[in-house]
Amino acid sequence: MRAKVKFLSILALFSFLSCSTLNQVNLYTIDDDKKLGNQMFEQIQTDTKEYPLMDETKYAKAYAQVRQIMNTILQSGQVEHAKDFEWSVKLIDADVLNAFACPGGKMYVYRGLIQYLDNEAELAGVMAHEIGHVSGRHSTRQMTKQYGVATLTSMILGKNASQLATTTAQIAGSIGGLAFSRSDESEADAFAVRVLTATDYNPLGVAGFFKKMEAEGKSNNTPAILSTHPSSPDRISKITAVWQSLGSKKGNDYAERYKVLKKNVAIK
Repeated sequence: MRAKVKFLSILALFSFLSCSTLNQVNLYTIDDDKKLGNQMFEQIQTDTKEYPLMDETKYAKAYAQVRQIMNTILQSGQVEHAKDFEWSVKLIDADVLNAFACPGGKMYVYRGLIQYLDNEAELAGVMAHEIGHVSGRHSTRQMTKQYGVATLTSMILGKNASQLATTTAQIAGSIGGLAFSRSDESEADAFAVRVLTATDYNPLGVAGFFKKMEAEGKSNNTPAILSTHPSSPDRISKITAVWQSLGSKKGNDYAERYKVLKKNVAIK
């Protein structure tokens, strides 16, 4: 009886929350993010046809440079869960313009994306964007939005374990299967600009990918993981506005250093 009263009290609280507020609620824990990420990690490790990971010994120099970019982002002082998650980055040997990060901090960058971008600030912008999704816990926030009431009921009645297992299995069954919302994408973009502003990178590197896609007439073909809803021009405009609001810092592109990374990921 006490559990039911408690549930009704929390449900009453939810009824007073606006939709925009409810979208920010996350009923899952940090450990839940880690569990979901680990399930995705295991799937990626075993599916070598879909995710041909680049050998860390053969491509040691490339891995070292990409990990240094990640460390610079994590040490910027802007990543809320920098110490809560087990951060790592792996390279996928495929000519795909994409990158993604699993809940809990495991990131994957495709060789094709590295070859496509023009400088290190642009890659740092993409990586910071993905870290923004992880640090903002957007995956489990979206899960809360979709399964929130059922999950809350299970939590109150002590049946959360099976519900969580079922939900995470569904999401982990398809990498990136839980699409981010428009607000998630905008939040991750703004986060990336703030991060790069706190480093010596050019913060406008965040918009570099979208500028290049637009210039080549490919803005409508942007990978879903990088552009769920907003068009490239819209994202460029908003990224620029955030950059201006933070003082319009210039920073470095590190184009020459990036040429070394391109060379190192091209080794056969």
